[in-house]
Amino acid sequence: MKKIFTISTLIPIMLLTGCSQIPTYQKPKTELPTQQSLQQHQANIPMQLGLDEKSWFEQLSGDQTLFELTNEALLHNSDIQLARLNLEQARLLLQQSKSAQYPELNMSGELARTQTNDNVYPLDTGATFGQFSLGALLSYELDIWGRVDALKQQAQAAYSATQADQKTVKLTVSAAVANAYLNLMALNQTVRLAGNTVKSRKETLELRQTQLEYGSTTPLNVHQAESELAAVEIALQQQLEQRDLQLNALAVLVGRSAKSLVEMTSDTFKTKELSTFDSLPVPEGLSSKLIERRPDIVAMEQRLIAANANIGVAKASLFPSISLTGLLGFQSESLNQLFSDQSIGWNASAAINAPIFDYGKRQSQVQLSETQQQAMTIQYQQTLRNAFKEVLDALTQLKASTKQLEAQQRQVTALKQILQLSQTRFDAGYSSYLEVLDAQRNLFNSELAQVTMKRNHSSALVNLYKALGGNWKESQDKALQGK
Repeated sequence: MKKIFTISTLIPIMLLTGCSQIPTYQKPKTELPTQQSLQQHQANIPMQLGLDEKSWFEQLSGDQTLFELTNEALLHNSDIQLARLNLEQARLLLQQSKSAQYPELNMSGELARTQTNDNVYPLDTGATFGQFSLGALLSYELDIWGRVDALKQQAQAAYSATQADQKTVKLTVSAAVANAYLNLMALNQTVRLAGNTVKSRKETLELRQTQLEYGSTTPLNVHQAESELAAVEIALQQQLEQRDLQLNALAVLVGRSAKSLVEMTSDTFKTKELSTFDSLPVPEGLSSKLIERRPDIVAMEQRLIAANANIGVAKASLFPSISLTGLLGFQSESLNQLFSDQSIGWNASAAINAPIFDYGKRQSQVQLSETQQQAMTIQYQQTLRNAFKEVLDALTQLKASTKQLEAQQRQVTALKQILQLSQTRFDAGYSSYLEVLDAQRNLFNSELAQVTMKRNHSSALVNLYKALGGNWKESQDKALQGK
């Protein structure tokens, strides 16, 4: 027992930690826009503080389908599944780095029976004997220079960065699903519009054919009506093609199986018409704090912290490393004597490994890690700049689409009146049928453009939602606390 006590006294010494070589982390200084300057770009964009994510998606699409598709994608999308596995790998690496802080205990045992012969040197010494052993080996590296602690901090920052990466993937997929569904809504609307127009053009052609039979119109007008009907039928088929392609892309995006993809039809998603919903659930008054909490910015800063910790790892390698080993066990020639006091054996040792001359290898590693940290700083600043650019781009698109929609609505109203007047003039014999055809064509194209602008307007909202990092209620609370 005294010998066991002697070994146990080494454990407190083995738990000693030393000086950290990690440089003091300082967040890169970046000149950020003031809240007043951001508010200038936010003008005329209503914000709803009490609106949650589910309600916002429902108002954006007019039903619950978009929110349900987003949740389906968060469960089954392949990019999200890969991000989940990457996070698990980072967690395991962090667990490994934490384990390196503590002593490692291993147990070994041996059961053997040996027969030697008399014809090998030394001669006539053949014998039969047993060898039985059971022991525990305790080993530990003294972290005097903080190398193990630096590795742990590096792994912790890498894990936090991977967590933020996963949020970025979720945010990207959610925005992609929203834009894909909005595009599907627009295509469904244009298909209905083209289908109604085809029906109207068929009725017009039948009317012109009847008028030709009674001599009240010319063959030219009939052929013109036939040409216009064919043009609209082509447009309908183009819209049907684009809708089916978009439907397939959306199914893959949300993670539908190949079987489901083949069996899916255009009746699967009967969407409502696009609205001009223009509100965002973000805090009133944009601020730099709100944008800085974007997951890609958080991930880049955590990688910068990891690069800073890696400098500590490189610097610690310049100093000697000390390893302690303690062995306690039993060894005997016979099994029945294995656990007797006379069979106890122990060993305690300390080993030092000190670099003397390595042709500058370790010092170069320090310089390399410092250069990598500097490069990471530049990447962080560039990520921040890109984030603000995306916000400003989305705000610009939102404002422009709002103005375009207002003008487009006036154009559609005017073209409807032009068509009505042109039809009246043609029926009264004051103008040619070509004037009616031009009015019909212009109105149809304008109505298609109006649907496209509504989609662009809604997509700009989604892009702003993504650029701001997904500003739902939990995120709002954090952003408001940071003001």
